[in-house]
Amino acid sequence: MFKLKQVACVATIATGLAFSMASATAAPTIGFGAAVDNGATVSVDVVVGDLGNQIVSAYDLDVSFDTGALAFFGLTFSAALGGPDDVLEDQIVSPGLVDFASISLLGDDQLLALQNGGPVTLATLEFTGDDASSLAFANWGTSNNVTNDVKGLDNRVIIPGGTVPEPATYMLVSLALAGVLVSNALRRGRERHR
Repeated sequence: MFKLKQVACVATIATGLAFSMASATAAPTIGFGAAVDNGATVSVDVVVGDLGNQIVSAYDLDVSFDTGALAFFGLTFSAALGGPDDVLEDQIVSPGLVDFASISLLGDDQLLALQNGGPVTLATLEFTGDDASSLAFANWGTSNNVTNDVKGLDNRVIIPGGTVPEPATYMLVSLALAGVLVSNALRRGRERHR
């Protein structure tokens, strides 16, 4: 019986490790590239990374900024979702907020070939000013009739993908389960030898 518990303990740890590795490679990320000082303006790329075998097929993003430090100057969409005839793009600018979106008309296979696993630059934002540290993604998910996300294969949301536990969380849960199994096995072993 103790041998069975050892096998169960090893299986639990192996499962936890498998989940942690799978979640570490399966979760695309979004962020800002390093700010580039162009003299009178500063530009920042919006980049999706860790795509693996995923793609970016569409996105709608809001980026907030401190109007005391920056003033919006312009936005350039990248060709990562296709050429001018292959995408629908739009942007709306309000004080302290840039809302921009792009939808590719290409098929998933075409986007896989074009993006090749990433990282993928979605757009470049340009501001007058020199302090891009206030940039932040705003209004994630669906609230107040606003939906901001990044879509991938089959037009499914990949960012934000809901609450995805970090690999460390899987590992902690696996270790806790293993600890319970080992402690029960040791207790039962002691009770038998009395």
